[in-house]
Amino acid sequence: MSRPEECLAPNPDVSGVGIRIAFYINTLLIAAVPRTDAFSKLLEPLQTNNGLNGLALLVTAVAQSASADSGSLSLYHAIIVLHMLTFLGIATSSVGEYNATLARFRILAVTSWCSMVAFFYLTLRVWITADTFGSQPECNDWTVYVLWGASVPATAPWLRWLIVSLVCLAILKFIATTTRTVASLGLSATNNRSNRSFNSDSTGGPGFLDRLLPCSYRPSRSPGLIARVFASIYSVVMLELTIRRNASSDEENVWSFGQIIALLITLMTVNEIIHFIFGESLGLNLGQRFDSFLHRIRYGKEKSAEMDDDAA
Repeated sequence: MSRPEECLAPNPDVSGVGIRIAFYINTLLIAAVPRTDAFSKLLEPLQTNNGLNGLALLVTAVAQSASADSGSLSLYHAIIVLHMLTFLGIATSSVGEYNATLARFRILAVTSWCSMVAFFYLTLRVWITADTFGSQPECNDWTVYVLWGASVPATAPWLRWLIVSLVCLAILKFIATTTRTVASLGLSATNNRSNRSFNSDSTGGPGFLDRLLPCSYRPSRSPGLIARVFASIYSVVMLELTIRRNASSDEENVWSFGQIIALLITLMTVNEIIHFIFGESLGLNLGQRFDSFLHRIRYGKEKSAEMDDDAA
């Protein structure tokens, strides 16, 4: 049986041009930012914006996968979402620096854990039921996922169970982290009966809140710049190859409201970079250079006009 030229119904809110552009910009930018103290003020909002993009994709995918109508999630679009979430991450943390109160921890912990559970649920459901998953199961046999340049059938048993095994390991790590979190929180409550805030002497200050969070939501040792950039480029290239090697509709390129929102969130990232460049002292003196450039343009034109008047 030959492969159909077009099998998959369009879903631009998941794989449209705007969604992919936002993914590419966020992934490449956050990989290129140095992991040093000088760039920590920039890195935190970038990670939060990345996580918000990921959270929006996750909510969209879960909602569509629960729908029974023809516009619900297909296996092809679910793979695209999971691919992007793997590199984007999911975050519900805030950009601002606030006191590490118990109430704030509870809110952050609940939202973070719910997001992780939703991600694990969607991933396991997609790959365990890959043969019949989604709104167009008749197209699943023709759906491919590109790994290292090779087109692998998404219903291949070895691929499915390899991913399921890796996800199960991640779930075990998540459970271990959650257990440690509950134990640490109980110890903190014992040492600080007032529960008004986490005392810096007994809990390590604001960093204690980060240590309590699941590993996906707190800072960890980051790979080197080359490894980060390579991983981001790999994610971009493999996603584009996956899209081009599947029989998707041309209507995927139609712009939708969800794509505009994704790009607007990405503009927040660009805005943070602009303010960081001209607001922080990095030894580059970019703000002074920019002011000097504008000064030369302004007064250079005035001087040129004076010379023209003298010549006349």
